[in-house]
Amino acid sequence: MRNQSESQSWRPHFIREIREHAEREGILQATHDLLVRDNVTVHAKGSVDLVKNHEGGMLFIGNHNRQFEFVALMDVLSQIGRTSMKNIVKFYVQNQVTWALGDVGTGITLPVYPRLLDRDRNNKWNAELVSRLWFHRSLQPAVDARRLTDDTLAAASAELVAGGVVNIFPCGSVVNNIKKPWREGVGRIVQSLPKESRPDVLVVPYHADSIRRARLLVAVAARGSGILGRPQTIDVTFGLPQTAAEVMRSTSGSVSPAAITEELRRHYVGSFEEL
Repeated sequence: MRNQSESQSWRPHFIREIREHAEREGILQATHDLLVRDNVTVHAKGSVDLVKNHEGGMLFIGNHNRQFEFVALMDVLSQIGRTSMKNIVKFYVQNQVTWALGDVGTGITLPVYPRLLDRDRNNKWNAELVSRLWFHRSLQPAVDARRLTDDTLAAASAELVAGGVVNIFPCGSVVNNIKKPWREGVGRIVQSLPKESRPDVLVVPYHADSIRRARLLVAVAARGSGILGRPQTIDVTFGLPQTAAEVMRSTSGSVSPAAITEELRRHYVGSFEEL
């Protein structure tokens, strides 16, 4: 215990506080409680009842242009009675979350390994160059990276079959997912679901809005006090959910990850392009 306390002592107080609360109450409840305390209200809109009343697995597909959309989703899930969620993230994000939250952080993340970060990639001058330099010790050769990503997508599918919740940002980066192309990971997850489980897995598009990153971080760090701690509201809008079986029926007979991903993208854009 002494070593654990010493290893955490140099982290910011609010990080230690989130971790301790999550260890006691679970990460979703901790997220909700601390945001409420810090004058941050997350308001759910759209197909809330369909999401709330679903008892099986749920795959959430969200926007990621403000970076903290997953925090808003975690708050809403706590409000509707869910207790856990897995986030599909790049491997170095998992490292950062684990650094901050320990086992709690590892438990809420599933890591993927982008091809742009393959250790043995020839063309290294790409959008992930800074991450390549910063996290060079964690890079994997292509063959291992593909295997590890396959393991993660299989774990996500198993989580959904077991009635759990998985969150994915389909572009894989902090970008506007209405305008940018989607990666096929989300299609691979839906494709890999056993046929008999697809009617029980709900695929839910969502859009989190009104997130001001700096103000949100300051409010949490300052416990809601001061001028930046004044009340703020984040909106989470749920589009019309579909079961995985309905998604598969909408792909004109194709079961390829690319076709499934495109169907999901089309449905997402149709739900939120006017926001």
